[in-house]
Amino acid sequence: MVSLLIRKLVPEVKKDAKQPQVRRKVGSICGGCGIFFNLLLFLGKLIMGLLTHSIAIVGDALNNLSDAGSSIITLIGFRLAGKAPDADHPFGHGRIEYISGLLVSLLICIMGFELGKSSIEGIIHPTAVDCTLPAIIILLASLVVKAYMMYYNFHWAKIIDSAAMKATAIDSRNDMISTSVVLLAVISTKFTSLPVDAYIGVALAVFILYSGINAAKDTIEPLLGTPPSKEFLDRISEIVLSHEAVSGIHDVVVHDYGPGRKMISLHAEVSAFQDMFYIHDCIDNIEMDLARELDCEAVIHMDPIDTKNKDLMRLQDETKEIAKSIDPRITIHDFRMVPGESHTNLIFDMVVPHDVSISEKELVHRVQQEVQKSHPHHYCVIKIDRSYV
Repeated sequence: MVSLLIRKLVPEVKKDAKQPQVRRKVGSICGGCGIFFNLLLFLGKLIMGLLTHSIAIVGDALNNLSDAGSSIITLIGFRLAGKAPDADHPFGHGRIEYISGLLVSLLICIMGFELGKSSIEGIIHPTAVDCTLPAIIILLASLVVKAYMMYYNFHWAKIIDSAAMKATAIDSRNDMISTSVVLLAVISTKFTSLPVDAYIGVALAVFILYSGINAAKDTIEPLLGTPPSKEFLDRISEIVLSHEAVSGIHDVVVHDYGPGRKMISLHAEVSAFQDMFYIHDCIDNIEMDLARELDCEAVIHMDPIDTKNKDLMRLQDETKEIAKSIDPRITIHDFRMVPGESHTNLIFDMVVPHDVSISEKELVHRVQQEVQKSHPHHYCVIKIDRSYV
């Protein structure tokens, strides 16, 4: 039903589902359907929970109410995130979607806490739970509805690349698990006088809290700034190096301003002996290729390399091997050689991962020491870089 509605109301989704306006429309439709389904489930479960005196069913009803609130937040988030860039926000409003996902996660945590509180009260002061056929029917119907909601949210979250919709899908999956447990709790009242209903409510509360914290983590991380995926970096490298004028790349930085709003900057190594106008034209073409293929803005800095100096290339290769012997992830770039009467300076940048245990001072000392074993009159002038990818 939801997919049919989207394809009917948003026909452009078939061409490019990740365009901001298309994402906004898809998110709005999914959010609107989520509000309708969750309010329906809330009313049905609340009435049945009050009639049967079941803490677990009432708790499940409140969980559906929080889901309706989550859908409202997701809906508002998509509307705001889809706004065009303006003077105050030149990179757009895409990160609002992450914030809406975070608010959904906080709502999940609040409901988990409230359910845990009422469940503990139910253990201390147990009340009889009535197991009725209508209660079982409404819980089974809830499972079917939530399975459908999980399906369409996961399906469209993948298509439009939405963290907020993925959080909503995870919440629907959690609801299926919690409703299944509530159903077992209601049925178990026929066979025991123990407050199974309340104990299961506590277990559900812990599960809901755990899910909320994980969902919050998934939305906080892109707000703080996480490195791009290996697949994305490989694609950047593939596009740039497909142009024969470029021999290597380094200093890649990817800024994420929300889905569909990425800024890429990098340094491209080119021969110092190529025609400047030719190289400039190549760089322009690469920037346009990146924009077209990866839906991003790209800025490329050109680094000329002295490819004809065999001594320089040999020393660079030797130094690279020395750096790799300390840690295979360390790379060097912008390698230059400045000869003098008494000594030669080797000037270069060294990219060091954040989790390397050795200090910068010790790292520079070890590279200098190893270089001077073969070249006693060569001195290293090293600038330490940290990788952003």
